[in-house]
Amino acid sequence: MVIRREYHRAGREELRLAKRGGKGKTREMKTSLEHLPLGKRRELNHVLGVIKDEFRKAIANRRAKGVKDGQILKVILYGSYARGDWVEDPVGRYFSDFDLLIVVSDENLTDGLEFWEGAEKRLRADLASGANLRTPADLIIHSLDDVNNALAQGRYFFADIVREGVVLFEEPNNPFVDPQPLPSETAVKEAEKYTASI
Repeated sequence: MVIRREYHRAGREELRLAKRGGKGKTREMKTSLEHLPLGKRRELNHVLGVIKDEFRKAIANRRAKGVKDGQILKVILYGSYARGDWVEDPVGRYFSDFDLLIVVSDENLTDGLEFWEGAEKRLRADLASGANLRTPADLIIHSLDDVNNALAQGRYFFADIVREGVVLFEEPNNPFVDPQPLPSETAVKEAEKYTASI
């Protein structure tokens, strides 16, 4: 359900960019969480600590190239908490989650079971206990090369993250490429695919 809603939103945005010739402006990514309440900032700090700690454990005894010296290059908050339009509705029982993009140094490090299961289990346990975490965290993991390739091709999902996301952590000298507009014909076709399923 959430994925479908995001696809429809992405389709509308790609159609809008296609109609105006894809002339989107890029700006430096945000780094401030001042728009969030202090409690949410503490939760995000805890989540970031868990991610880093569990990743270190996951690669500690690895020997494979790209894995033994693997790094988390960026952790970016995107979605409703980055934009400032999150929802906490106890009556309707709907609560926004923390959407996090974790950018790693090698494609081999994106395997969810092998490298990220520990972080996800620990975050679920922390959420269940309610002591340090009261907001679910949804992690997606991509290599820097993968994200830059998607940005160069004009993929809306990643361009949206670059435009609206908040950098929680970043290793220096690992920049994203400037998001390029999706070619008009491709954007219109993709938007039509998304809206056809409504």
